[in-house]
Amino acid sequence: MENTKDFLAIDYGASNGRAIIGKFSGEKMEMEEVYRFENRPVYANGTLYWDILRLYSELKIGLVTAFKKSTHIESIGVDTWGCDFALLDRDKNMISNPVHYRDKRTISMRENIKKIISEWELYEKTQAQIIEIASLYQLYSLSLNKKQILENARYFLMIGDLLNFFLSGELVNEYTNATTTIAMDQRNKKWQKDILRKLNIPSEIFLEITEPGTVIGKIKKELCKELQINQIPVTLPAYDTSGEIFAVPISNLNKKKNWAYLNCGTWAMSGIVLDSPLISNESYKENFGNEGGPFNKYHFLTNMVGMWTIQQCRKKWNEEKGRNISYDEIMEAAINAEDKNIFIDINDPSFEKEIFNMPECIRNFCRKTNQKIPESIGDVARVFYESLALKYALNVFKLGKITGKKIELLHIVGGGSKDKLLCKYVSNATRLPVIAGPAETTSMGNLVIQAIAMREINDINQARDVIVNSSKFKYYEPEDIAKWEVKIEKYNNIFSN
Repeated sequence: MENTKDFLAIDYGASNGRAIIGKFSGEKMEMEEVYRFENRPVYANGTLYWDILRLYSELKIGLVTAFKKSTHIESIGVDTWGCDFALLDRDKNMISNPVHYRDKRTISMRENIKKIISEWELYEKTQAQIIEIASLYQLYSLSLNKKQILENARYFLMIGDLLNFFLSGELVNEYTNATTTIAMDQRNKKWQKDILRKLNIPSEIFLEITEPGTVIGKIKKELCKELQINQIPVTLPAYDTSGEIFAVPISNLNKKKNWAYLNCGTWAMSGIVLDSPLISNESYKENFGNEGGPFNKYHFLTNMVGMWTIQQCRKKWNEEKGRNISYDEIMEAAINAEDKNIFIDINDPSFEKEIFNMPECIRNFCRKTNQKIPESIGDVARVFYESLALKYALNVFKLGKITGKKIELLHIVGGGSKDKLLCKYVSNATRLPVIAGPAETTSMGNLVIQAIAMREINDINQARDVIVNSSKFKYYEPEDIAKWEVKIEKYNNIFSN
């Protein structure tokens, strides 16, 4: 594309990251991946850490690679996952490596906090979904077990905030990521100091909330000299899930329909976009909450395990077979496996923490629930795909009930949108038409929000048009509805006991 404005997105996911150049023509954003890298956490002395300095090193490689591809990059935006953070001392040095949300330090923290603050109070004051991986539970673990770290902390930075600090030297807390902490009032966009005080977490470490779509500074001169690149603005996109939801491609034809989204990557979220947070007894009971979205929108959703389980299964199967087994091969095996109606609760904590032998973890769950035991790769994969589709379907049904809206259309975005079998099963289980894609929605959200920050896109309405113009989709219509209604009934019978 000639005569484009180029933007650079650095998109960190839970398992890998990528550097993507977005070439903006005025109507379309064409994306080119220029660098990809693994995100491998590290176990050390019984703690699971993010290898943050290696991730920063990969960011620098992405920058250099991007500038070799384009000499006129307008800005950079970094997006990461939510919940995790780093603490800096008064000299702005990291006190310790950021800990992974799957680390065991949050075990029992939810029950401990309940003794001090009711979960309803947490929910009402923060409007956030209550999940034990959230920053609040991690911080409370520090207050109980590693008090010296909190005593020496002066700055609280989410992972995206930390990488922006490395890039620009600026200290900010980005709004959408901050809503994953369960420590801020989303309605008023302020930290909940009352909650922090009750849990002996110092409120002064939290910084002023800064909105996405903001230019926070420029890449530091010394870093530009080190990398031999131009000094360009550093912008704030949203955190990965929020940016992904922002970039759901809603056409003029579909925007008047009651549509829901399913963000499907390592984690998954199903929900709808609202103009204000939704809080009710029913949403609390069903574990739906709110996250901040860009430009004064709110994402009412529930958080689920996504492709994590099959990713970990594949990792074990690769070890056992001594070769890389493709996802296409796994899907084909699942399709050819006998239909035995074996199901798992994809959100069971045993799957969330397991990182060594996920197939055996699935078999153990089936033993505990008195079901047949899946042995082959195809059997295990079919259990996963059907269980995930059914969990998604039940959450979409709950979403309609809680909001009082009849959901008419489902958008699946993220890496899971490339999985044809999953998309087909979800359409069947929900009895809804599905629009799947694009897979790189997070990067698209990052790039379009940058373009707004740099005043190349005027507002959210123009942004929607750009996103639709730039996206490719696949369509699925529900099939075998009677068969899937039987599966839903059997699934409910297993997990209602």
